[in-house]
Amino acid sequence: MSSTVMDPVTPPAETAEPGMSVWQRAVAIFVRPTQAWGGLRRQKQFWFPMALMWIAMMVMTMVLWERAYLPDMSSGWRQAVDSGQMTQDQVDRMEAKMSTPGPKYVSAVIYGVVAIIFTLIGALGTWFGVGFILGTRFSYRLALEVTAWAGLVQIPAILITSVLAWTHESMKAVHLGLAILLPDSDTPNKLLTFAKVFLDSIGPFAIWALVVSVLGASALSGAPRKSVAWVCTALTLVFALFGASMAAMFGPGR
Repeated sequence: MSSTVMDPVTPPAETAEPGMSVWQRAVAIFVRPTQAWGGLRRQKQFWFPMALMWIAMMVMTMVLWERAYLPDMSSGWRQAVDSGQMTQDQVDRMEAKMSTPGPKYVSAVIYGVVAIIFTLIGALGTWFGVGFILGTRFSYRLALEVTAWAGLVQIPAILITSVLAWTHESMKAVHLGLAILLPDSDTPNKLLTFAKVFLDSIGPFAIWALVVSVLGASALSGAPRKSVAWVCTALTLVFALFGASMAAMFGPGR
C-alpha cells in the first residue's frame, strides 16, 4: 500500500478556490477572514483595497486640514520662534500660504501615495518572510494581495482617528496604540518620539491587521499558520523599530 505525503508548504489546488468579487472579499476580510482568500492566485484584486486606502487617507487629510493639521503646524512654528529658529514674520507667511487650498489638496494626494508606498513595502516584507525565510512558493504579487487586503482593517482606525483629531483639534494628540500610556510633552524629545511611534505600532488595529495577514499568507502559501505568525510578527517589530528610529532621528528635540 502506498501513501501520499502532502508538502505542508504546497499551496492548495486552484480548483478548490472559487473566486470572489472585490466587495464580497472586502466583507469577508472583516467577518470571516479565514475564508477571504479564495481565487486570489488567478484574480488580481490588490488594486481595490489600495484604492480604498488612498481615498480614505485623502478624505481624512482634506477634512482635518484646517481643524487639526494646520493647528499642529502652527504649534511647531511657534516653538521654532521661541527657540530662535524662525521669526514671527516667517510664521505669518507660512500660515497664510498653508491656509490656501493648494497645499491641502497636494498634501491629501501625498498622504494617499504614502499609504500606497507603505503597502508596497509591507508586501515586500511579507514576501521575504513567507517566501524566502519559510521557503514557500509565494510570489510578491500574492504578498501584495495579502498586505493590501489586510490593510482594509485600518480604515476603521482612520475613521476613529478622524473623530478624535476633530475633537482634540490636533493629530498629535491622537494615539490608537500603546503610546496613549505615555505623557504628552511640549518639549520635543527624540527618545519620547521613538517610544510613541513604536508603541503606536502596537495597538488593536495593528494586531488585527497582523492576524489577517497571517491568515492570508498561510492560506495562499500553504505554510503552517504558526510559522507564518512567528515570521510576520518578527518582521512587523523590525519595521516598527525602523520607523520609530527614523522618526526620532529626523524629528525635533534632543
